[in-house]
Amino acid sequence: MTLTPHEVAVSQLATDQAVPLDRIKSLRFIKNNIIGNKTKKDLYIQLGIVSRLQDIISTKDDKDSQLKIQAVIVLGSFAFGNESNILALTNSGVVEPLLNCLNIVGDPKLIEAAARTLNAIYSSPKVSRQQLFMGNHLHVLVQLLDTFSNKHRPGQEIIQVHTAELVASILARCCETLEQQMQIADSGAIPLLMRLLASGVSKSQEAALGALAALVKDNPELAQVIAQMRLEKGERPAPFILRLVRDKSPTMRLAAATCLTYLNRAGVIPEHNSDIMLTVLPILVKMLQLTGSVQETAPQVLAHLIWESENMQKAVCDMEAIPKLASIISQMDEEDNVYGIVGQKDKLKENSLLALAAISQLKEDCRKQVIEAKVLSHIVSAMSHPSVGVRAAACQCTRSLSRSVKNLRTSLVDAGIENPLFQLLSDEDLGVLRSATATLCNIVLDVSPMKKTIMERGIVSKFVRMISYGDNVVRLNTVWAIKNLVFEAESDVKENVMRQFGYNNLVLLLNDSEPAVQEQALNLVRNLAHRREHDIEQVFKGLGNGQLLSIIEEKLSWDDPKLLEHALYVLVNIATGSEYHKQSILKRQGILRSVLRSMNHESPAIRVASIWVIINLTWPDDKVPDSVHECVTLLRSMGIEDRLLALNADHDLDVRDRVKTALQHFLADQQQYGHGNNSNNNNNNGVSSTTTRAMSTTTGMMSPDLTGSGNGRHSHMSSRHHNPQQPPQSNDPSASSSSGDAHGGSGGAGSAMDTTHIVTGRSGAGGGHDRR
Repeated sequence: MTLTPHEVAVSQLATDQAVPLDRIKSLRFIKNNIIGNKTKKDLYIQLGIVSRLQDIISTKDDKDSQLKIQAVIVLGSFAFGNESNILALTNSGVVEPLLNCLNIVGDPKLIEAAARTLNAIYSSPKVSRQQLFMGNHLHVLVQLLDTFSNKHRPGQEIIQVHTAELVASILARCCETLEQQMQIADSGAIPLLMRLLASGVSKSQEAALGALAALVKDNPELAQVIAQMRLEKGERPAPFILRLVRDKSPTMRLAAATCLTYLNRAGVIPEHNSDIMLTVLPILVKMLQLTGSVQETAPQVLAHLIWESENMQKAVCDMEAIPKLASIISQMDEEDNVYGIVGQKDKLKENSLLALAAISQLKEDCRKQVIEAKVLSHIVSAMSHPSVGVRAAACQCTRSLSRSVKNLRTSLVDAGIENPLFQLLSDEDLGVLRSATATLCNIVLDVSPMKKTIMERGIVSKFVRMISYGDNVVRLNTVWAIKNLVFEAESDVKENVMRQFGYNNLVLLLNDSEPAVQEQALNLVRNLAHRREHDIEQVFKGLGNGQLLSIIEEKLSWDDPKLLEHALYVLVNIATGSEYHKQSILKRQGILRSVLRSMNHESPAIRVASIWVIINLTWPDDKVPDSVHECVTLLRSMGIEDRLLALNADHDLDVRDRVKTALQHFLADQQQYGHGNNSNNNNNNGVSSTTTRAMSTTTGMMSPDLTGSGNGRHSHMSSRHHNPQQPPQSNDPSASSSSGDAHGGSGGAGSAMDTTHIVTGRSGAGGGHDRR
């Protein structure tokens, strides 16, 4: 059988007897065939060329480095193919021999070719970075950043500079974790990157900016180190980089803007806040109208810069960024429809959606602009996009828009968000699932007309499956959504939800390894035990009297202020119940001692919560007056009345107001029974003669009016507003939580949960729902 020229070329590479010159000719023939030709690349991979190339670059014979150089160049051509080609290379084990080619005293051309190929390989997020940090590889790589090293060969300065640029790019792509960032910093890379930044060579400066940006991203420690360093002429990096933001090259402007964005997010350059607002922000918005890689990346950097900043989000709206982003998204959808091209420019669509999500995160005016830009239908359709990054980003957008009550009631319903969102709850991608569960936290709010249909579709059964999902963010979002689901709900709705969800699952969440999950589980208990004695009794039966109070007692011993506050508010709600519910608390000396201790906590919110426990426990009840007297006597014997008297001079007005109410109960008991602290006789201790009613509390979304709940008591809700601190990043396990607003994809899928709760109501405890 006659072999094709391609088969002959591959076979020639494996012939040990072939002279190096023939093998080099074969490599050049292959290189010329595959450059820019995906079909030929696939053909050669199927012919087994990768293993042959690996054998060549793995040999220790350095007599003729030209053969190795050509083999590395051919590997680089494959690495510039699609994702499957890169994985074919890495699965064959080429990374280690390529790293071994980076020898400071080796052939500069071989070093440059190996660095170029590694840079292309590391462009794939699916490639492990682990080998780079093993052995001596990182140390050698950092040495190659030093273009002034005496170890370099004379006459090779241009190659050395180009190699340093490639190395900086490799380092930028290998800063995915905090550990990797610190290892690179500890290797001595930062001073050399600073020297490269000040080199005056544009491409070198761009590469240095990329590496520095990757090092400081979400790393305040390194950001502080870099911000305080000096360039060779004694200048700080920030003002130098600000000048580069105005460079004529779009890629330089983007690299400088990205680095400044991450430094700004780390809070290490506050003196340049106005420069960021007046210079960097407009430049990023203008970049939305460019083309190529700059337009693709600019929206992502913009999203990161403005995340959680109302001022910047408003400024971007005023710069008409929303119409520009809407135009990008809608135009890409139209092109895909005309040409049937699925997957083209996915990253641009993903980043544009993330930018819209960030812009509409906090301000209602910005959300209104998004709706008026008529891009909502494109956002909803993107939730079913083949790209996981696009789906996650579309969820982020929906999540931001769903923070508006008006959008929840009209626009999102009309756009048909319910079906695609429900489908995404079964998505196999973690980033998408994080974003979807975060968005769901807002969709199940009581103001949303979709809440009823979502429940009818069996959302609670999905919740049960998701809490066992091995991801902290998904689990947090799930319990947050359940909390919102039962917020201000009727008793039959609460019972139906917990019948399906199960109190055993609630116990698991209350004892979860993640404090943020525990916090939301306590909020769920607050909402379940909100308003009615019947509801409190259902929680007692579901969890068991002893188990519930043991859990609360344990949480009261924690140093975590959020857990402590929510645990106290659970007690506040229980204390609005029947005499049996009150006595259950009074019999727990450990709980009472913790309440007493909390009355001196540094947080005014915790002091207020602890005083509300006392107010509700001592609330006058004509049906059982003696029991109230016994309660007051017990609390007085523990020193609680004395503690309240000391708090009369508290610097916080809310604390002082609550103290007056509590002391009035002690004074009333003294007047009736003639016992108590004699100092109470002086001017009624400043206690108002007007009775203030006790409250139970729930955690909820928009500070609803909580006046007039049963038994003359109010139920206290936790706020429904959640403001994630991490900017949106598609498919990023950081992500985010929700309660009205949940953790999600980038922010999701983020991590770390950030919850800003605005407690609604003035007393009591509860768990409500908050927007994500």
